[in-house]
Amino acid sequence: MARARNIKPSFFTNDELSELKPLARLLFIGLWTIADWKGCFEYKPKRLKVQLLPYDECDIEQLLSALDKSRFISIYSVQGQWYGKVLKFNKHQNPHKNEKEKGSDIPDIYQNYAENVMFSENLENIEINQDENGSDPADSLNLIHDSLNLIPDTPVSVAPKFIFKSELKKLGVSEEQASEFMQVRKAKKAVNTKNAFDMLIAETQKANLSLDQVINYCLKRQNPWSAFKAAWYTNEQIENQKTNQHVFQTVAQKITSEHDRWRQAEKQILGTGERDVSPVKKLLLTEGIDHA
Repeated sequence: MARARNIKPSFFTNDELSELKPLARLLFIGLWTIADWKGCFEYKPKRLKVQLLPYDECDIEQLLSALDKSRFISIYSVQGQWYGKVLKFNKHQNPHKNEKEKGSDIPDIYQNYAENVMFSENLENIEINQDENGSDPADSLNLIHDSLNLIPDTPVSVAPKFIFKSELKKLGVSEEQASEFMQVRKAKKAVNTKNAFDMLIAETQKANLSLDQVINYCLKRQNPWSAFKAAWYTNEQIENQKTNQHVFQTVAQKITSEHDRWRQAEKQILGTGERDVSPVKKLLLTEGIDHA
């Protein structure tokens, strides 16, 4: 059952949310309305599409995945069933007391962790029966195989951290320009996420430029850009062309004006008829034009 929820003004200026597609942001709001008082909901993409985005052509699973990767929601399973949880739900929402008292059949994400721990403990408590002669069974019969150790002693390998500056350099941006661009982004409080980098690459391709050209263009502006949009670039090129055309027309008008002044001065000194101009008259003509 859908429920009324709160939305704060800060939602619209959240830097991390701004990296997501508009439909993903709208879906995020919609998830609040179908989540229980804990922020949990059933992860059924087709049903969520009908409930929250019925009139939009979109890949609902892709949008949910983007919210999960950005840590706005978490997708988890309990006893083979899939659910989702809006993270920090109780920090931003204040469910009605009746909603809490009624309870919810949706298990919380913490039951997923508890289930894994219980499974691991059950495996450890399995008694390995010995053969009739007292020896241990063959390795192939050992139920506690290394691959089933859910809590290993050695740290689990973690994917390498995304570093915005390093990715810039990998694609041909110099150390100097990458450092300067990162300083601009820091000054303007831009988030350096993988989503932001992917958007930069997409806009670079739209503008038919190399990443090095884009970064150079952003930095050479009077007011440097911390991000790049193909539309911004195109609009500036059009404005620059208009400005250059205006300057050219202004210069042409000044030249024409000067030419007219010469002709008027010539008419004042020599008259309208054709005459032989003596050296003295030439001098007078030159002085007259200089004074015009």
